[in-house]
Amino acid sequence: MSESFGDKAGERLEVPSRSSKKMVLFQLHIIIGGILYAMWNRIQFFAVSLLLIPQFTIVLIYLVYSIVDGSNDPIIGYLNDRSKRFTKQYGKRFPWIMFGTVAAPIFLVLCFIPVIAIHVDSRGNVTNPEAVTFAALWLILLMCVYESFRTLAEVNTNALIPDMYRGDEQRRKLGYIGQIIGIVSSLLSAILIPLLLVSYGGVTSIQAYILTAITIIIISYMLMIPFGFGAREPADMKIFRAELDEAGKSTSPVREVVIRVLKDRNWMAFTMAVFFWAIAGMCLVAGLDFFVVHYLGLDYSAIILPSLMAIAGGVVSIPIFVKLIRKFGAKKAYLTSLLMFAIFYFAFFFVEDIIGLTIIFFFVGIASGGQGITYIVVSSEAIDNSVLLSGKREEGTYNGILRIFTGFSYVFQALIFAIVSANSGYIPARGKNQTELARFGLKLQMSLIPLIIIMIGIIIFMYFYKITKDIALVNRRKLLERGL
Repeated sequence: MSESFGDKAGERLEVPSRSSKKMVLFQLHIIIGGILYAMWNRIQFFAVSLLLIPQFTIVLIYLVYSIVDGSNDPIIGYLNDRSKRFTKQYGKRFPWIMFGTVAAPIFLVLCFIPVIAIHVDSRGNVTNPEAVTFAALWLILLMCVYESFRTLAEVNTNALIPDMYRGDEQRRKLGYIGQIIGIVSSLLSAILIPLLLVSYGGVTSIQAYILTAITIIIISYMLMIPFGFGAREPADMKIFRAELDEAGKSTSPVREVVIRVLKDRNWMAFTMAVFFWAIAGMCLVAGLDFFVVHYLGLDYSAIILPSLMAIAGGVVSIPIFVKLIRKFGAKKAYLTSLLMFAIFYFAFFFVEDIIGLTIIFFFVGIASGGQGITYIVVSSEAIDNSVLLSGKREEGTYNGILRIFTGFSYVFQALIFAIVSANSGYIPARGKNQTELARFGLKLQMSLIPLIIIMIGIIIFMYFYKITKDIALVNRRKLLERGL
C-alpha cells in the first residue's frame, strides 16, 4: 500500500509501494550482520586470552583497523555513488551488497586460525614473544580485509534504505520488522554462539572458536539467498537511479561532497551521537565476556541468561518506540533510547551477581530495541534533508563518513580497556583469580566510563539535530515534488 501527500493544487504525490514480504526479506541482513558481528566481537577475548596478545597491542591492532576502516568507508561509499555500470540491469546498490556479503565471512573464519604456536611458562608468561607479534600482524591483516568487505555490504545496504523506502509509514514498518528480526538475530547470537563454543571445547579452546565461526558462516550463507530477493532493487528504482546518474544527480566532486557532509549539522549531530553510543556499546559488548568469566567467576554459558533477558526487553520495546515515533517524532524517540542506555550504565555499577546482571539486561534490551527502531527513521530523515539541500542522492558517501567515526569506536574501547587494565592490575592469564582492584576495573569499564561517553553524544544530538517531526514531513513531500 502506497503513501501519499496532498499538494497545494489538491494533487496526490505517491510514494512507491513496497510489500511487507520484501521488507522482511530485506531485513534478513540484520541476522546475517548480527551473527557475524557477534562472532567478530569474540576476537578481542580470543586474542587476549588464547593468543595472549597484550592489551596495549590490542589497542594498536584496533588503531590500524580503524585507520583502514576510516579510509575505505567514505571511498567505498563515494565510488558506489559514482558507479553506473550495473544500475540499469542489476541496480545501484544490489551488486555491491551481495559481493560484500559473500566475501566477508571467509576472512572472519581466518581471524580465528592462529598461524604460529605461542608458548607460556608455569607463571603464564610468554616464552616466545616473537610469535605473539606475528599473531598480532596476521590478525591485523585479516581484520582489515574482513572489514573492507563488510563495509562494501553495509554502506550500500544502509544507503538503500532511504532510497527504497520513502514514506514515513514504510520506514516505521521497516523499523519494527527489523526489530522483530533483530530479536531472532539476538537469540542466535546469545544462545547459539555460547553453546557452540562450549560444545566444541570451551572458551579456552582455539578449535572451538574455529568450528563456531565455520558454523556461523554456514548459517549466514543460507540466509543470504532469501536476503538477495529483499535487497534486489525494483524496476522503478533501477530506472529512477539510472536517470539520476545520467542527470549527474548521484554524486559530486569528492572535495565538494565531503565538505558538504561535514558542514551538514543535522547529519554530523546524528553521526556524533552514533559515534559516542558505539564507543559505550563496545565497552558493554567487549567487556561482557571478561565480566562474566573473570569478575563473576562463572562458566561462559552463564552469558546466555542475561542475553535472553535483553531479548525479552527488545520485544517489549517494539510497541513502545513505534508509538513514540508516531506521537513525538523520531528525534525525541531516539533521544529516549539513548537516555535509557545512560540509566543502564549507571545501574550496572551496582551489579554484583548473575541475578542483578540478568535483571538489568532487560532494560538494556528495551534501550537497544528502541535504538534499532529509531535509527532507521532518524538516519533516513537526515538523508532526506541532505538530498533536499544538495539536490543529489549521495547516500553512500554520507553513510561512509558516518562509518569513519563508528569504526574508531573499536580503538577507543580497546584504549579504555588497556588503560583500565594497566592501572588496575588486571592479568587475563589469572582467569577469575583477579585482585579486588582488577575486578573493580572490569566493572568500571562497563559502567561509569561508558555513562560519561554516551552523555556526551546525548548532549550533542539534543542541541544540534534540528529535524523535528513536522520538518521531516515537509522534507519528504518536497522530495517527491522535485523528483528526488
